[in-house]
Amino acid sequence: MNHIIIVLIIFLLTLCIFQFNYTSVYGSEDIKISSGTSFIDSNGKLNIIGVVTNYGVTSERVVVGLDIHNKIDDSYITLNDSTFSKIIYPGKESPFKFKISTDYDVLGKPHIIQMKKVNDPFYNVIIQNYSNFPVGQNKELVGTLKNTGNVVMQNISVFASVHNKNGTQIDSIKSNSIPILKPGEVKSFSARPDNSIVKDANYFSCAGFDPNSPINTLDLGNGKFLAYGLESVAKISNFGYNKSTDSISFSADHYNPLGGIVTFKIPQLDNNHDVTIYLDNLGLKDQQITKNGKTIITNIFVPPNEHVIRIAGILNQ
Repeated sequence: MNHIIIVLIIFLLTLCIFQFNYTSVYGSEDIKISSGTSFIDSNGKLNIIGVVTNYGVTSERVVVGLDIHNKIDDSYITLNDSTFSKIIYPGKESPFKFKISTDYDVLGKPHIIQMKKVNDPFYNVIIQNYSNFPVGQNKELVGTLKNTGNVVMQNISVFASVHNKNGTQIDSIKSNSIPILKPGEVKSFSARPDNSIVKDANYFSCAGFDPNSPINTLDLGNGKFLAYGLESVAKISNFGYNKSTDSISFSADHYNPLGGIVTFKIPQLDNNHDVTIYLDNLGLKDQQITKNGKTIITNIFVPPNEHVIRIAGILNQ
């Protein structure tokens, strides 16, 4: 039994990257778009679905386009919509969905019309607990999100691809937004396929979450919070404040295999406010720190693989 479960898990993880190998793939070398199976939903609208996958080393905001023809006035337009996750991190993917009324004809396949590199880090602080298999009469994706970090997460939604028993994507679904998830909190989510394809929903793949607000508030304890800025194409873990050392520390793993910059910003409390940067508990000799009277800005080069960064002097104590 355990062997079967392990095989199934490996299959689902592999499917996240390779599930569309049997359909046409469009896009750039690093950002690719794949189409699922279109369907008529319970409101009579044509649904065009698919997934965008990031094979590169930079985080991207992606806008998907779909060319349509208006049968009433004979005009031609291109619809555009963002993917369910506002940022697609390296090695990740996100579904999309267009809903087309009967007044329009669809021309061709979905295509990428805009890509924008961003420096928002991926916070590795949320644990998703869910089943890949539909639950209940409505074949829902249900589960919980737990915030294991010290940053406040806001406006989080969960998304996934729905597949039939043959492995074909038959819907893209997204849960309602969770307005706020404080450190240590656990909250439930649910998302359901369209009623028209419920009978064919067999399993979900590549479920992910998307915080739709910037993460820039750190819980210091005792009801105190610190506003900060963090920019990098990196995975961030174990982000927190230590009162005894007046320092913020976190692990950073840059997506670029050659390493890259992590930019960290905090309010400058006075003219004598100074900070010190440590990488793997060693003080950096050439510390790139600037102050403008309002903000302290640090630029830290992170070598390949995961490293621990500590910035001391956060509250000037």
